[in-house]
Amino acid sequence: MSFANSRAFDTDRMIAMMEEIAGNIAEQGNAVIVGRGAPYFLCDREDTFRVFTYAPYDEKIRRVLAMGRKRDEAEDLVNNVDKERIAYIKHYFNADWPTRSLYHLMINTVVGDENVIAMILDSMQMLESRTSEEALHRVR
Repeated sequence: MSFANSRAFDTDRMIAMMEEIAGNIAEQGNAVIVGRGAPYFLCDREDTFRVFTYAPYDEKIRRVLAMGRKRDEAEDLVNNVDKERIAYIKHYFNADWPTRSLYHLMINTVVGDENVIAMILDSMQMLESRTSEEALHRVR
């Protein structure tokens, strides 16, 4: 489907466009697609590795404060972002956020960026090894 000839561009059209784009990127392989429904769009693909990262409330506040926001702004932002994510997923995918069954891995980012990256890469490698081993056994 091409969106070049679409007349109206609204939120529903944007969602359809994002699904098409995510699918095209996934077809090309070796990509990272972040948020806005990607796990829902790609959940039937066996060639994707889906990760959900999260942080405790206090950690989210600390990060926003570190960006120079005032405490009340930080609290409003953190609360509103989560509310908007919940509403978005409920509206467009009729699901709860986060839908845990979509993810191979869920990581609390309070452990630090380097550790998060290492856990993701290690988990991907373990899953890839397991998948390769299972395929080898099916051939025998």
